[in-house]
Amino acid sequence: MDKNYSTNNFANNMASDIVVGLDIGTTKMATVIGYMNNKGKIEILGHGKSASKGVEFGVILNLLKAQENIRTSTQLACSHAHMDEIRSVYAGIAARHIRTANCKHYIFRSNHMALITQEELDMMKRDVEKIALPPDQRIITIIPQKYVIEDSADGASHESLDPVGEWGSKITGYYQIITGNLSEIQKIHTCITNVGIRAEELILEPIASGLSCLTEDEKNRGVALIDIGGGTTDMVIFQNGRPKFSKVIPFAGSVITKDIASVCNIPEDTAEELKINHGSCIPNKSNPNRVSTILRPHGQTPLKINDEQLARIIYSRVHNDILGFVKQELENSGCMDMLQRGAGLVLTGGGSRLRHLVELCQFDLGLSTRIGIPGIGFADSLSNELKQPMYSTALGLLKYGIEKQTSGIQYPEENISDEEPADNQAKEPGTRTTGTKKGPRELWEKLQKTMGQLFDQIS
Repeated sequence: MDKNYSTNNFANNMASDIVVGLDIGTTKMATVIGYMNNKGKIEILGHGKSASKGVEFGVILNLLKAQENIRTSTQLACSHAHMDEIRSVYAGIAARHIRTANCKHYIFRSNHMALITQEELDMMKRDVEKIALPPDQRIITIIPQKYVIEDSADGASHESLDPVGEWGSKITGYYQIITGNLSEIQKIHTCITNVGIRAEELILEPIASGLSCLTEDEKNRGVALIDIGGGTTDMVIFQNGRPKFSKVIPFAGSVITKDIASVCNIPEDTAEELKINHGSCIPNKSNPNRVSTILRPHGQTPLKINDEQLARIIYSRVHNDILGFVKQELENSGCMDMLQRGAGLVLTGGGSRLRHLVELCQFDLGLSTRIGIPGIGFADSLSNELKQPMYSTALGLLKYGIEKQTSGIQYPEENISDEEPADNQAKEPGTRTTGTKKGPRELWEKLQKTMGQLFDQIS
């Protein structure tokens, strides 16, 4: 990767090498390039976006079209960053082929008074990696959910999220195994490789979105993240800082556009423009007197549709399918009471831009709702163009890669503001943030815990 950076005074502020995040979406390809500055904040060097062709519901159908869109997006980002090329990316993966299996594994310990070590937990996870899978499935990640520690001395047992340093004679680990269709995973790698780029890692997109737009306070109190993309709606519920439940719903922004196009007998690009500029998901909040006139080809009579009529088309799909399935899965999760007491709902993704969606969510789901704007952990210089829900995944992929690559880097204490913790977590009243990062193992373990335990019942 060329290192002749001329923007953002990179040479004087470099705390790590650059990282690239690539969001392969149903409606867009988005690439962001950045690095962590000497204050522990992420700076953006460049970004690029292109239309996404050949992708439906997160699945690549036409490899030639998809890889050309990837090429366009990455080249635009390179040009913006004044770079010659991109050599590797952290790419997202999320589609209906993602599956989750739950399992448990235990070990007996010869000395119950010896402290439990991280090496023992790592060994248990490696054992789980050996689980037999169907030939068409491939493990994407294994997520520890919890541990049960038993003590042979008194027969007592207790649950623990992080048992390192505890005593016990038996450790039982509960895990989620996240798998994907091998063919679909290979398609992503092939498309990226064919444009001369290496995929460092494929990351589940809801994890990335959560990194960029959920606060630690929200995840601790209890929050549901609803990421409405073009092809799928991804739901993740956090409690006590950890993911508890998730689901992929096969309805999102593109089906709304298709509905408008079908009902109005207009092209999908025209329907998308109509949805963005005049759409709402609450009919009685729309203006029946504002009429849009749409010209039709071949001398057909122009289409006239008012905002209220348009909203009825949108409401039907959003209320019955998208939010209907979200409500069903929230109830299945058993977390509704917790969410009502906690931080409620956070909407992100391009589909969250739909007017009056926050109000409809609050009415349909009975939860306080806000729009999730990406930017947590990023420098103040993050442009308004990128502070949009549609970039939550791309920025989260970038953040994932940077935090993985920069673990162990130390930042001078004088360069870190007392008002803003370097690790982006809320400070307790009266505490002071120091400028020294944790060691590589500790920091990476923390990242894994923050990222992990995502897909609880994806089917």
